[in-house]
Amino acid sequence: MVLHTPTMFLVIMLTCVVMGVAIAGIAYRRHADLLLWSAGLILHGLGYALYSLRGQIADVLSIVVANIAIASALALFCEGILRFQERVPQRWLLWMPVAIAAVGFSVLLDNQRARFVLASLLFSAQAVMMLVSLRQRWRETPGRGKYILAVGITTVLGVMLVRMTVVLLGLVRIAVVTESSPVQTYTYVATILGILFLSLGLVMMNQERAEQALERERQTELFRSQILEQLSRGVPLRQLLTTMVQGIEQRRPGMLCSVLLLDRDGKRFGDGVAPSLPTFFNDVVHNLSIGPGVGSCGTAAATGQRVIVDDIARHPDWAPFAAQAAQAGLASCWSQPILSAKGDVLGTFAIYHREPHAPSPADIGFIEQFASLTSIAIERSRETVQLRQSEERYRRLVNGANEGICVVQGESIRFANPKLCELIGQPEAQILGRSILDFIHEDDGEMVMRNRRRRLQGEEFQYPVRVMTQHQGARWFELSGTLFEWEGNPATLNFLTDITDRKQMDERVRQFAYHDALTGLPNRRLLMDRLQLAMARHKRSGQHGALMFLDLDNFKPLNDRHGHDVGDLLLIEVARRLKSLVREADTVARFGGDEFVVIINDLDVAYEAAHVHALTVAGKALESLTAAYRLSVPQPHEDDALIEHRCSASIGVVLFQGEPGTEDERLKQADAAMYQAKQAGRQAIKVYDVRAQAERRGLLA
Repeated sequence: MVLHTPTMFLVIMLTCVVMGVAIAGIAYRRHADLLLWSAGLILHGLGYALYSLRGQIADVLSIVVANIAIASALALFCEGILRFQERVPQRWLLWMPVAIAAVGFSVLLDNQRARFVLASLLFSAQAVMMLVSLRQRWRETPGRGKYILAVGITTVLGVMLVRMTVVLLGLVRIAVVTESSPVQTYTYVATILGILFLSLGLVMMNQERAEQALERERQTELFRSQILEQLSRGVPLRQLLTTMVQGIEQRRPGMLCSVLLLDRDGKRFGDGVAPSLPTFFNDVVHNLSIGPGVGSCGTAAATGQRVIVDDIARHPDWAPFAAQAAQAGLASCWSQPILSAKGDVLGTFAIYHREPHAPSPADIGFIEQFASLTSIAIERSRETVQLRQSEERYRRLVNGANEGICVVQGESIRFANPKLCELIGQPEAQILGRSILDFIHEDDGEMVMRNRRRRLQGEEFQYPVRVMTQHQGARWFELSGTLFEWEGNPATLNFLTDITDRKQMDERVRQFAYHDALTGLPNRRLLMDRLQLAMARHKRSGQHGALMFLDLDNFKPLNDRHGHDVGDLLLIEVARRLKSLVREADTVARFGGDEFVVIINDLDVAYEAAHVHALTVAGKALESLTAAYRLSVPQPHEDDALIEHRCSASIGVVLFQGEPGTEDERLKQADAAMYQAKQAGRQAIKVYDVRAQAERRGLLA
């Protein structure tokens, strides 16, 4: 089979240009890494366009420039793979074939056979570089796209090797590149297939990585909630940090994590958790003095700033420890200082890789998030330890104790130590002889008397209670005590410890576990709990409820142009607008990214009336979210910048009367309706008709 070679050049050129433009469109919206491939495809098409003009334009253009364009395209392909793998490309190696092409083809303008061999060698070498780069991160590359990409590269490599072989062996003689022959036909057909495989493979790899990133984000959020739950249960700090580090390493293969805590003086590293690092390396770090130039962690702890070292072997901060790092197989280290609520450095949270590796913006956010979580764990653990120690000490001491101690007999206070007087803010004379209930919050009085009866029966326990103080109002105290005799009669010895700060920390932990950190709205977990309760309640009452799924339109351009900080301001404003539209009994939650969910409760029993009510609320939401956003962005040393942006929302609505256990199904239905609104041109509302779907299923059955 022999095809017309100039026609095939045209096909290759059009294929490259069309694929390049299409991939550029995808890259502009979602995957910036693909822009290199888009440019490479267009350069590849340019090279073949110049090939096709052989004899009509100067040889320098149709030979030298054409081959430079194709060599440049392959160099861009290889750099695109390395960028996708988040690796630093060695550009001198990638672009050396381009320089060789420029010199070689200029010298060999009059030697067709030598040019064929040179082109085959150069392009084969570049294909090998792409295969090697792909192979080096084969396990870390998700999905099936890598297989298609490998087939495309192998096709190009095979074509070049076969072409070079037949030319060297003299099996075929090709006078000009535009000559039609079986070898030329097979070469360029394979080239077309190779281009298609290369393009499809990388697009699939990017898409699969995006899907993996979404799943990883969901798993990270779930893992973060689990850590916060363990923190709420009072799991010991070392066990909690070990669970956190191992969980991160399991969810982020390739990462090796460590948490190092400063000693009491804050000058050296003391205790630490790094289960995946070698023992000898941990021994080197233990008791190490912090300071600038003392590795990534020592520098971060000393300066209070994040330190990124993407290549340990070449960084001066690691020079004193380069040998130990090499022995441990560590090539990069990113260290984030762990800061207390007051801004004091508690330690460092570090991530190592076994190859030189620079963090992406998502990696930076990940490090900051878990460093903050570690800070909460450390402070909470230390507070808990201190509280337990103080309780044990206060039980042995009465006079001169550092906690409130009082003796209660009947309901009257018979003894109060100086600390109790200080805590309540009243002198001893105004405390003795009065009822204990005079100092207890009115809502806790019945609980205190019930627990007092238990204590008089010999039970020993502790519980939180609100005490009314003279100078600070209601404060949370932990009340413990024991039964004993006072002047020959039964009484209770009571110990009161101010735990207001701990209560506030508990609330902070609960807020982290169930609410979105940015907007303060319920997160996905709390949303599902409330949806389950709403469906159960509406099943009992017979009333309808509504679930609205909202996805912002035109949000990404704001992020791309002004950065995520400005995007966060818009999300906060969206949350405020949505909350202002619903009742106290309804729920507005942030589902993730720029997606929000609203639960509307207690609609009419009649479906039609409930349907109208839900659409009214959705319409108000759409109208509110479509209004212009004027975002005030703080500027250093300048007045705040005012940014105006317009975006709308696509809204999916589904009604329910409640079948507990079907929360996920209703959420998916609202999501499906939202996507219908997207497909209808955005800034629209679509309703998922549950009854119509049920009737349709009945007809199909």
